[in-house]
Amino acid sequence: MSARLIGRLKAAHERISKQIELESSVLQPDEARLSKLKKTKLSLKDRMARISASLSA
Repeated sequence: MSARLIGRLKAAHERISKQIELESSVLQPDEARLSKLKKTKLSLKDRMARISASLSA
């Protein structure tokens, strides 16, 4: 279960990374959207780290 969850979280993390790249590449990026995407990406990364830590403990 946890391995599948981590896989889904990694996929979501990659999708958000691509959205950040796309938004950053436009002439006038939406800073509020970028901020929200970056916070979401960080949240996913933190969640993956917590799950990984609990698996190895």
